This record gives sequence, C-alpha cells and structure tokens, in this order.
Amino acid sequence: MTIIRTKTKAYGGITEHEKRLMEEHAKVWIARALRTEPIEPDKIIPAIEGIYAAAGLKKPRIVFVPSPLVMAFAYGVAAAIWHERKHPKIDKRTFEQAKDDTICCATYAAYNTACEATKAATCEATRDAARAVTAAAKLSALNHTVTHAAYGSIFINDEMSKSAKAVCHDLAGEFGFDCAMHWEYSCQPGGMRSHLECNLSAYHDILGLDLPEYKAYAHWEQAAIHGSLRVMHEEFCMVSDFPEIIRVDARNRPHCETGPSLRWRDGWSLYCWHGERIPAEWIEERNSLTPAVALGQENLELRRTACDILGWANILDSLNAEIIDSDPDPQIGTLVEVELPDLPEKAKFLRVKCGTGREFAVGIPPHITKALDAQAWMIGLEPHEFQSPEIRT
Repeated sequence: MTIIRTKTKAYGGITEHEKRLMEEHAKVWIARALRTEPIEPDKIIPAIEGIYAAAGLKKPRIVFVPSPLVMAFAYGVAAAIWHERKHPKIDKRTFEQAKDDTICCATYAAYNTACEATKAATCEATRDAARAVTAAAKLSALNHTVTHAAYGSIFINDEMSKSAKAVCHDLAGEFGFDCAMHWEYSCQPGGMRSHLECNLSAYHDILGLDLPEYKAYAHWEQAAIHGSLRVMHEEFCMVSDFPEIIRVDARNRPHCETGPSLRWRDGWSLYCWHGERIPAEWIEERNSLTPAVALGQENLELRRTACDILGWANILDSLNAEIIDSDPDPQIGTLVEVELPDLPEKAKFLRVKCGTGREFAVGIPPHITKALDAQAWMIGLEPHEFQSPEIRT
C-alpha cells in the first residue's frame, strides 16, 4: 500500500505546484464533460471490452446509438428478446425476472475497487486534493441534470418519444417496454459523470498514488473519456453518442433561454433552466407559459422554475399582491405580500426598479416589514447601515 505523505499546509496539505496541476486537471475533465464531438468507436471499444474483462465477463456486442432516448428503448427491446431466448417459459411481463440478465453491478467492480483502495491508502493530503479537484471541476450540476433527465424523465410526450415507444411495443411488447422503463438498472454514466473520474484520477496522476486497482480502473476512465451514457448487459453494451449542443450557465448547469440546452444528433433535445428540466414549449412557445400555468405546477421545483422564467414581478401582477410598505425611491422599492399555493403563510417580495428601469421582485423573509429594511437585508447590511446612495448603488 502506498501512502502519500502530507507536504506543506498551504492549500490544505498540498503544494502550490500540485494545486496548479489540479486546476489544469480539472479544466481537462470539464472539457471532456462538455464534449460535443461525435463518438470515436476505435477509442471507446477497447475501453468497454476492458471493463467487461476486468469484471470477468466475455466480450459484449457493442452497439452505438445516437442519443439516450434511442438507447433506452433499444435496450428494452434487446433485453426482452435475450431474456425470452433464455427463459421461453417465463412470463415475459415480469420485469424483475429480467434484471438478473444485466451486469451493471459486475462491471462496476473495477471502479468500486479502485475507489475503496484509494480511500484506504489516502492521508490528509489526498483527501484535501480530492476536495480541491472536485470544487475546481464544478461538473456535478451538468452531470446530475443530464443523467436525471435521461433516467427518470426520458419518457415524455414529444413525437420522437411516441415513435420510439411504438417501435419498442411492436418488437418486444409490454415486457420490452417495461425493460425500457427500467433501463437505469443497467446504465453507467460514462462521460456524464466526469467529476467522479476527475477526482479519482487526480490521486494517481497528480499525487502519485500507485495501486494495483488502477490497472483495471484505467478501462473505466477511458470509457468516461471517450464515451457518454452506456447500458451494460451480459450479451451487449450500448453506448450513446455525445450531444451535438451543450449550453450551460455560469455554474455549468444546463441552461438556455432561446432553445434546447442539450441536443443530440438525432434531434432529441432537453430544455433546461439553470439545471432544471422544463417542457420545451416554455422556451419555444413563450406565450404558453402564463402565471396561471406556472402557479398550477404540482412539482414545487418546476413551479419555482416557471416563476423564475416569467419573473416574479409578472407573477405578482396576476395575484393582486397587497402593499405592506412603499419607499418614495423606486430603487428601494415596494414591499408586498401575497398568498401562494401550498404555502402556510403569505410570502413577501420587494418590488424594485434597477437603474435601467427594469422592474423585478425578490423574495424577502417574513419578519421584514419595511422596504428599506428589505433592501438592507438583500445586501447583508443592518437597516441603520443602509443610508448613503453609494451603498444603495
């Protein structure tokens, strides 16, 4: 077992040189997570075969698909057909009986072994290194949104999804559709979770942690570099192409105000607002999103996002908000309160105008009763500190 010694206390136990290396390391993995070039079969195939070999499995049939949508339904069809061949007398509608045919857990072996071995061999320096790399990479928001959208929200009612559902039913019936609905049991994120690989590879590449487990893990790392989402089955592996468009906000969360935030080459797209998956029409047909539609969303996070898109000033106009306090200076604004769905008490907002004349509204804690106090709270001052025009500006 190799132990990395703690060096200087600067930067939490790592040297300035190592910190600079980590910053560059994070940039490399950020670029990999945001890749939009087409997948390269000659690079991903050896990585996939290496993962199966590390798990003690035979070489799979490797199939490339244009998007996670196609992958989900193609996997459902293929998994159902293979299960029927092996168990022709078993009720094909029972999905639980087909899960044993998947090998997701087995192919995680190299990754998990490397993770556990790394944890066991690290001292404070390597733990600090991991935190530094993870913080620098800022990949979690993008990865989580994409994989969550692909896993749990893929079955939406656009024409492309309806067509894929129909084909799945035609080829493998209801059982195939059940398999498609549970494709996450066999899914591995690949390049869609690059922040994890950024972290784990930093131990080896920067801090010199040399463990035998890294030999098997190298295949997993290469699959993350050269491939996107994949589904792993005893007989086959399907690998999705990278998106052709990825648009993100300043925190690397999928976001676009004028079109899809992610689009694959077959046309399948995801629309997101600062990382939250939203219906396409909220972007493509802005008039379809009204205050009534926004406030009528049962999902609280989706409701919050819809209100953010519309702007709380527009929402408050539709709800006849009650004025609590108003300041003569429009840049200090007007404090109002309003009843919102599912909230036990009225919510307070400060309506203000910025220097450009644009009006907006900001949520304010319920104990505040004056517009000036609300302005002070917004910038972290006590009310008596919020006096001069310079501070207000």
